[in-house]
Amino acid sequence: MGDDAPDEERFDRLWRDHAAAVLAYARRRVDGDQADEVVAETFVVAWRRLREIPEATRPWLFGVARRVSANVRRSEQRREALHDRLAAQPRPSTGDPSGLVGRALDRLPADDRELLMLLAWDGLTRPEAAAALGCSRGALAVRLHRARRRLKTVMTDLAGESGPALLPATVPGGLR
Repeated sequence: MGDDAPDEERFDRLWRDHAAAVLAYARRRVDGDQADEVVAETFVVAWRRLREIPEATRPWLFGVARRVSANVRRSEQRREALHDRLAAQPRPSTGDPSGLVGRALDRLPADDRELLMLLAWDGLTRPEAAAALGCSRGALAVRLHRARRRLKTVMTDLAGESGPALLPATVPGGLR
């Protein structure tokens, strides 16, 4: 095992002796899934600072867990604030006064919507979109063909639901 064996053994003992208590502590301070994150991060810190942990390990671990919990709560608050700001922003205009394109995009799978919006609203070229999505240009061409076909189907269905409304004569720039 080498020189790290005593450290690994100490860490294993630390985990066995205190993980349940740290989890209970975290559950009282953050949501369920986040409690697991707090425990994991607490023990990452413990591993990095293993030789600095005092004899009173439980209070030290709780102190680390308290700081990690605060960071998790702040991150969640920032995430929620960003979500609220994004939700309050108007969608980019499609040049479609009926809103048909926007409603159709809302009904598409997230991957199709992301691809179409990268091209139409974010102004990426096909090679740039392929790079952003982590796929080859060939794969992007296939995905784009399928996404356009699904968009057209959804738009046709929506136009039929709304009665005599016509499909827009053109679709947004990058969707052609």
